[in-house]
Amino acid sequence: MSGQILGDRYEVEQQLGKKSGRWTLLARDLMTQEPVILKVVFIDENLGPDDLKLFKREADALQALAHPAMPRYLGYFEIELPRGGKALALIQ
Repeated sequence: MSGQILGDRYEVEQQLGKKSGRWTLLARDLMTQEPVILKVVFIDENLGPDDLKLFKREADALQALAHPAMPRYLGYFEIELPRGGKALALIQ
């Protein structure tokens, strides 16, 4: 996974966490050279309705907050998976 480019902009440096249907990745923004965290949620049959709601709630909360102790919301993007299917990535 290290070295993989996601969203045509983020180079994965390492995987920080992995749960069923979710990954947390350390990546580098190739435009700014800044480190970012990507929280990836895979949209498949294992994704429960609460998982997607939690992802959206986290994105909305981060967007609304601006505090030095909180991660910054930088955006999100959709990933087309090689074997079909999709994932959503939250950028912090």
